Amino acid sequence: MTHKIKLLALSSALLATHSFAGGYMFPELGMMSISTAGAGAQAVAEGAETAFANPAAMTEFDNTQIAFNLQGMVSDIEYQDLGSTGAFSRGDEVTQAGTAMPVVSFYMVTPINDQWSAGIAFASTGGSLIDYGSDFKGALLLKDAQLLTAQLNPSVAYKVNQDLSVGVGLVAEYGMLEQNLAGSRQPGLPNVQADGDSFEIGYTLSALYHLAEGHRIGFAYRSEISHNMDGDISISGANLSSSVNIVMPATAYVSGYHTVSNKTALLWSLGWTDFSKIASTAITLTDRQGQLDIQRQWEDTFSASLGLHYQVNPDWRLESGIYYETSPQDDPKFQYPDVPTGEIWKLGMGTSYNLSSQWRMQLYYEYYYGGTPEIEYSTENLGKLHGEYDANVHFFGLLVNYSY
Repeated sequence: MTHKIKLLALSSALLATHSFAGGYMFPELGMMSISTAGAGAQAVAEGAETAFANPAAMTEFDNTQIAFNLQGMVSDIEYQDLGSTGAFSRGDEVTQAGTAMPVVSFYMVTPINDQWSAGIAFASTGGSLIDYGSDFKGALLLKDAQLLTAQLNPSVAYKVNQDLSVGVGLVAEYGMLEQNLAGSRQPGLPNVQADGDSFEIGYTLSALYHLAEGHRIGFAYRSEISHNMDGDISISGANLSSSVNIVMPATAYVSGYHTVSNKTALLWSLGWTDFSKIASTAITLTDRQGQLDIQRQWEDTFSASLGLHYQVNPDWRLESGIYYETSPQDDPKFQYPDVPTGEIWKLGMGTSYNLSSQWRMQLYYEYYYGGTPEIEYSTENLGKLHGEYDANVHFFGLLVNYSY
């Protein structure tokens, strides 16, 4: 096998790792307004989960709030081949790549005095698992991979006056990646494994403003966190030290909460994610003092969501919402097997129930539809991987909030 093809296989492995940090930014893992598909997340301010969604809203509480969340994420991803060639021509015509993973998060808010409040959140902004297996036609590029992130987010909020509060927070994020290729199935091609981890710091800025009784606007900005995932790349048993730059892009959301009647409230959100920072991937081979720059050409995305709260009785509430987000990349030639990237639609539903004056429980479900993006990844030496995806993700879980 030539040095050029070895380099191509190595580049493809690391490239596939990166887009997990782009396409799979999941607000569901932290903000917890899943039953309304994210609508109103920065303006609801009714439990400790606001320590993550909008720290400025922590001034809304007169006593300490604690929340625990137990969540499941199940992906259903199908690849249908449309005529791959060369090294990508062998394998199954249809491949199932979906997986499942549990998620746990914790939140706490406490007032310090009449103007100051403090909080902490342990949650995540992104992560994913995908597993094609060895019979996937694109197994040279990716067999299975995972990217996991966890954030510790302490914050403080200050009530400027009766209508306006502002907040600031520190974000300490740990990221870990692991990836396997099945290149050894193809004659002369190596088996490639990559892993790495990183610990980085970011920040949050937020605000909450009361327009009138029962009407408020919330804003939250989370800074970019750039991880240099230091680890090893193993090519057929030979290890090389490496560093892969993975960007968790900056996000900004503005939300509204509006009481329509004594039983009904309307919620909305508008969002922006700075995906254009993921124009390329920097891969450094520290042992060889070399660097590869892989072009991604992502674009910023914009989202909008609309939700509803309906109060059945003083203790029981029904919730629902719908969400849309533009695609960071629509060109099939820039798609990769790590994540099918397209427009996103979400439909959320759930219910909240007051178990007592101190305990509140929320059950939620969200259907995430990633569309049917097409991939046409081609190389001069190995041929073309040409197929279409049908991508769906299901979120469900239980959030419990305690007030004392």
